[in-house]
Amino acid sequence: MKLLRNLLFMCFVFFGAAGMSAAAEVGKGTLVPVEAPPATAQIVKVGFYPVSVYQLDLGSNTYYVDTYFWMRWKGDIDPTASFEFVNMVDEWGKLRENLNEEPKVLADGSKYQIMRVEGRFVQPFSLADYPLDQQKLSIFVEDTNNGADKISYVVDTEGSGLGNSLRIPGWQINGWSSQAYAHDYGSNFGEEAAASTYSTASFAIEIGRPASFFYWKLLMPLFMVLLAGFAALFLSPQNIDSRTALPAGALLTAIFLQKSYSDNLPDVGYLILMDKIYLVAYALIVVTLVRVIMVFRSTHNASEAAIGKLASADARFMVILTAIFMATTAAVVQLR
Repeated sequence: MKLLRNLLFMCFVFFGAAGMSAAAEVGKGTLVPVEAPPATAQIVKVGFYPVSVYQLDLGSNTYYVDTYFWMRWKGDIDPTASFEFVNMVDEWGKLRENLNEEPKVLADGSKYQIMRVEGRFVQPFSLADYPLDQQKLSIFVEDTNNGADKISYVVDTEGSGLGNSLRIPGWQINGWSSQAYAHDYGSNFGEEAAASTYSTASFAIEIGRPASFFYWKLLMPLFMVLLAGFAALFLSPQNIDSRTALPAGALLTAIFLQKSYSDNLPDVGYLILMDKIYLVAYALIVVTLVRVIMVFRSTHNASEAAIGKLASADARFMVILTAIFMATTAAVVQLR
């Protein structure tokens, strides 16, 4: 039953709010934020203090976290004996070390246990806004034996936080968030005495990519390729070979640029932000190529004065295309 519950929980984590909305129609289970714990439950304060994150892998939606985790409670139930990190994978590689041999009794009579936990966690990443995406690296903890009416988690927001040395290469850390949930599976899994709702707590490290990654490493190369393609409009309207070669080469280069960043991302069934920008670039390059061919056809039997006017119009057209790309890119980024 424990394994089945974990699998169901991972479905909630993977599909998020949209997935849960769909599940309400065809399946069971809800994950609802809780502000006030049940009156009958033993309150357990849980705290998180991550000190390192490494091997963040977008392709497998996983990352490794090394964190301090503690529990503080009053009551007869020992919550340290029945909790688990439900979005932790690779059980064989996890590390969980109690820093106190036995729960410590504090001055106010509450019991306290702190542990060092290291392991690989799974979290679905949304890449719709790549490369300006914001992600959450979440840790979910849940009691496996006691229902929400017996054990209720409350996050120790005062003691929780991020280690000062925590760094994630390629990402900037924007902060952290936490939440307590009532996880109603909508089933007792065939055991009449078993509860269907369990207390869950989450801690999330909020990260985002620096804007410089987008502007200098992805957008700037594409912009230079576009300018090289648009430069065909500065050549003589009668020089058809060179005028068609430049946008054709720009089109191929743009395709390879898109493939270079796509190879580092998992396959997704939707357009990401950078894909939309590339679609605009492709359209403008094709428009440039069509313009070059149409102008060349207009030069047949045309006078020198007419050809000069066509060349001037092409120069203005290049400025218009550049302005369209910049305005469209700004709009796509703003409306993401």
